Amino acid sequence: MWNLYEIEKKFEDHVKDIEARARKAHWYTKEKNVGVRPGVLASWVSLFALVIVGIIAVYKVF
Repeated sequence: MWNLYEIEKKFEDHVKDIEARARKAHWYTKEKNVGVRPGVLASWVSLFALVIVGIIAVYKVF
């Protein structure tokens, strides 16, 4: 007589293996984002502007 628990366990392992391979294949086919995100660029520009304004303010005080 067949052991249905073992058959079901093998089937679940097989399905998990197929799903893992599918996720891995999908991961490698994703396009990689190249370039600078606008939010990062804007934060650096605003930081640079604040530094410049601070330097100008210090020179006008002294």
